[in-house]
Amino acid sequence: MRKSFTLSTYRALTLAAMLAAPGLAAAQTTPLGIALSQFSTQRGKLGLSAADLNNPAVTSSYTDAGSGVTHVYLRQRYQGIEVYGAEADLHLSRANKLVSLHSNFVANVAAQARAKAPTLTAAQAVAAAARALGLTTPGNLTIEQNGQPEEGLVFSEGGISLEKIPVKLMYQAAASGELVLVWDVTIAPKDGQHYWNARVDASTGQLVDKSDYTVSEPVSFIELAQRSLGAAAWPAPITSSATATPNSYGVWPITVESPIHGARQVVVNPADPTYSPFGWHDTNGVAGPEYTITRGNNVHAYEDRAASNAIGYSPDGGTDLIFDFPFDQSLLTANANQDAAITNLFYWSNLMHDVMAYKGFDEVSGNFQAKNYTEQGRGLDYVQAEAQDGSGTNNANFSTPADGTRPRMQMYKWPGALLSITAPSPLAGTVPAAGVAYGKTLNALGTISGTIVVVNDGSTNPARGCNTPFVNAAAVKDNIALIVRGKCNFVDKIKNAQAAGAKLVIVADSIPDAGLLNIGGSTDTVGLRVPSIAITKFDSDRIRASITAGNPVTVTIGPVVRDGDFDNGIVAHEYGHGISTRLTGGPANSNCLPNTTGYETMGEGWSDFFGLWMTTKPSDKGESPRGIGNFVSGLPALTGAGIRHKPYSTDFAVNNFTYGQLGTAAGKFSETHDVGEVWAAMLWDLNWALIKKYPYNADLKAPTGGNNIALKLVLDGCKLQPCTPGFVDGRNAILKADTLNNKAANAALIWQVFARRGLGYSAVQGSSKSVADNREAFDLPPGVLATQKQLSEDMLAVYPNPASSQLTVRTLISSRTPVQVSLLTMLGATVQTTEVPAAVMQQSGTQLNTASLTNGLYLVKINTSNGIVTKKVLVQH
Repeated sequence: MRKSFTLSTYRALTLAAMLAAPGLAAAQTTPLGIALSQFSTQRGKLGLSAADLNNPAVTSSYTDAGSGVTHVYLRQRYQGIEVYGAEADLHLSRANKLVSLHSNFVANVAAQARAKAPTLTAAQAVAAAARALGLTTPGNLTIEQNGQPEEGLVFSEGGISLEKIPVKLMYQAAASGELVLVWDVTIAPKDGQHYWNARVDASTGQLVDKSDYTVSEPVSFIELAQRSLGAAAWPAPITSSATATPNSYGVWPITVESPIHGARQVVVNPADPTYSPFGWHDTNGVAGPEYTITRGNNVHAYEDRAASNAIGYSPDGGTDLIFDFPFDQSLLTANANQDAAITNLFYWSNLMHDVMAYKGFDEVSGNFQAKNYTEQGRGLDYVQAEAQDGSGTNNANFSTPADGTRPRMQMYKWPGALLSITAPSPLAGTVPAAGVAYGKTLNALGTISGTIVVVNDGSTNPARGCNTPFVNAAAVKDNIALIVRGKCNFVDKIKNAQAAGAKLVIVADSIPDAGLLNIGGSTDTVGLRVPSIAITKFDSDRIRASITAGNPVTVTIGPVVRDGDFDNGIVAHEYGHGISTRLTGGPANSNCLPNTTGYETMGEGWSDFFGLWMTTKPSDKGESPRGIGNFVSGLPALTGAGIRHKPYSTDFAVNNFTYGQLGTAAGKFSETHDVGEVWAAMLWDLNWALIKKYPYNADLKAPTGGNNIALKLVLDGCKLQPCTPGFVDGRNAILKADTLNNKAANAALIWQVFARRGLGYSAVQGSSKSVADNREAFDLPPGVLATQKQLSEDMLAVYPNPASSQLTVRTLISSRTPVQVSLLTMLGATVQTTEVPAAVMQQSGTQLNTASLTNGLYLVKINTSNGIVTKKVLVQH
């Protein structure tokens, strides 16, 4: 469903009626009435006239059971027609006091509006939208729910959509500022790759604007490089009991991220008694399951290898609901472990539903359920979770229409390469390898075995393979060519090896400790007919040394397919898109988190945070690197960066992203996943700062514990922020949530966390629709430090730790005087000291030379006008 369209559930209330009509005066004392009245009194400050506020639509209004806060979401209307993108949100405390208000209503709306009546009919608008979106012409289009154009009506699927097609007459602002009359049309194309919300001119049918409810992890970003994954490294599964237990699931349980992070276990009776009171297989709210397959009130999980987006096969647990299916970790093939994969996807989707409900994503706020047991919010919108989806690879996505319409999650397979050295015996074993975008794929050709030959192009660096013909072309023929990175491009290297008769090409990195090469680009299966893989310099050097010593190296290289359904961090990430979308701007508006390159919106950041949070163990530490998608990428569980630029860590030596990383210059971030990395780094710091203050609670449904407090603040922040938020909006909303939930008990800590990564008091957001107009700042609000009895070591960043030759020292603390930086022995003797301007210390910090120091513990001490901070550092050469 589209935003405020729902004829029965979301009433389009009239402000004038609420405040003036006879018989409705009592409405002024309700939270909704108070909110509307407060909006009216604030119009002068917002630059709006009484006419601009006349008759707004209330898209959503609900009271949060936990905080007692009432959230009201509005859309501007002119002559009864809603204005797309002109939203306001108001929030009242438990005492009905207005605590937050944002508005982007159009000023002087009457002067901006053009046509008052459409030329096209609603059915013609559907056809125009389909044409603009590159879809076929709808057929057999019938009205399923009638209504006035400005209220909305619903058409059948018309042979072009997976869901019914809602249509609504609206205004939308053009670049000139004038309001164009448009038909708002929502179509979910049958290929499942998009869920379009389009607006076409109501007179001409031309496309005015479109947005996509589907958020994916595009291949261009997710690094086409696919790594090897040795099954021997996986934790052994815990053996199932001889007697099967009713209502049990063989899965990687909460908080195990994937098969490389922990053992598979059988979990019994995992459904939450509060938020899934009739179990995970219920749909009618009466004791007893309606389904014995992986289907229920919260999610229906099934395979969709044919990419039909129709309901596919689901494993059946029988009347006892036993879903403990075999899993063979040696079968890394496309369709292996089907039942186990679907079961794991079902289990984790339900986990996300139950845990997040405790933090505020419940029925009234728009969660995903077939039946809403409280009768609040809208039902009929359980998650359609498609396992082993055949519509793509190396990806995943989640489509989130408005409350009352089913979302769709598509989990893909991740094909890659597995390289095994078979001889000589000292080198035997699995070597990390990455697939290359060019040429034939291993999936198409299957396993290839042979002897590695290092190419010789006759140059001073003969292994680069840039000159042709090769000096040793006869030796390369029918063997596996090894070429080293450098001088010419990858395509030319591979073509030269192909011309020499190589049946597979290994491209070796020339840069030490650089990880695996990401050799992306457009697939070429015409000019290039041989497959290629990439390996690290470390492994290349070992292979070349063996060959030089007269010991030939033979290998077997074959395809592997890792299943995204077993990567619980990615499952949580995708489900998380639904959470942030439904909470921001209210459950009836799915357009408040555009996943648009160049925007400052942070949807990818929230989703990464949810994935990290759900897979955090009590023994974890904030400074430890945490990757996203290490399993599907074939990277080490504890050290891999996965599908992101850097792993997440509170340690700046591991992840030093700050707000200033956003921008359009070279090296800056504008792509939506990149932008999300910076936001997630801040949220991850917040989580661990709160855990340090309030220890981690392994009960993830509890209100106590720093981890639980952090997640609650993040979800409530989504409710409190404006439509299309930026980083400063998100920060302020979390601060407001702490004020409402905890009486601002954590305000100083929250400010310190955000200021440390450049989102301090003086940071400037600019437009949330641009990453090019922000400015980072590392300062704190006046008086924040004065509330602290002593300065915490968290306010001092010291990295790398351990240090070898150089140590960076940085702090966010404001100081009226230059900061004195000292390095002391543990006995208090001063080794080094320097003075640095406070602004430099906040932005880049200073470097201390530790190359000449003996190994051992030292103390870094900074002296500011606001106090002293010390932190231990280990020097280790």
